[in-house]
Amino acid sequence: MPRESRKMGRYPFTECINGYMPTEKGHITKGTFDTMFRRLMQIGKIFKHLKEEGTVSTDNPRKITPKDIDAFVGHRRFAGMKPATLLKDLACLAKLLSYYDNEAVAKFKTKFPAHVPKKFQKRSPPLEESVVQRILERAAEIPQTNWKMLQSYALVTLAICTGFRPKELQMLYAANVHTDGDYMEIFAVHVKGEGTYGTERWVTVHPDGVPILKKYLEARKLKLQQRGMIKEALFPPLTHKHKFLSYNRIRNLKNFVEEDIGEIFELRKCRRTFGQRALNEGHDIHNVSIVMSHQTLATTQRYYCDKEQHAASREMREIWKKQRKQEVL
Repeated sequence: MPRESRKMGRYPFTECINGYMPTEKGHITKGTFDTMFRRLMQIGKIFKHLKEEGTVSTDNPRKITPKDIDAFVGHRRFAGMKPATLLKDLACLAKLLSYYDNEAVAKFKTKFPAHVPKKFQKRSPPLEESVVQRILERAAEIPQTNWKMLQSYALVTLAICTGFRPKELQMLYAANVHTDGDYMEIFAVHVKGEGTYGTERWVTVHPDGVPILKKYLEARKLKLQQRGMIKEALFPPLTHKHKFLSYNRIRNLKNFVEEDIGEIFELRKCRRTFGQRALNEGHDIHNVSIVMSHQTLATTQRYYCDKEQHAASREMREIWKKQRKQEVL
């Protein structure tokens, strides 16, 4: 049994990882599983290094002490790791150690509270509207025959005009795109937290993106006919092997747009842009939060979008103006 006290080999951290990780299969997604495994392997290498130089007492997860955790945190902080990264390290480490009945991470937090990383995340800004307009205008210029660039701009346009996450963009189905005149609605089946807390959802595309996406759908249809292929994915890989584009390919498509317009951005920034544009246009924040698939309004406001400060100030001024006019009357 993995919890038994037994003599460990030369690499106790790796042995414990190999004993623990199979228990997570079926409970977390493959992407989360792979990320956790890589993070724990990296942590194991650090503990091995710290043990060799005498900074920690052991690299055996069964015997690691709160003081060892403190030394690990100090080492990572000195190396320039951000608090958010350190907190992820500690979360993974706590799961591994707890599996072996070692609560050293929890005890470290109690014993050395001042040393526990503190995360403060200010909401990042959306894309500037001038950049959004450059992307939309450039997308409108691209002919149907330029498949690579049209697919790239369609992907980024869809991110800006729906707020879909990268994984959701990657795994959309063309059959779930519904067009009604000047409007378009897309149903996302594969969402973040799929199978657990995630919820399949409909999203109406911002009108700015509809002409570009209609052009892309025509180009997609012709491209697949030319290749003699039938593909379900909205952004199909032009090979018979895969169902969806790889995440690396999704990122490369975004990179093509960056290079073309000379602006660096992340797809996550496009998601924030969708929310902020919707609020600026007068949409109810509750609707925006639901469409963005957030569990609470607080998540939307803290990390993605909220009413702009100047807009809130102007609204207060207008209310006071109306009140003064009523008092005069």
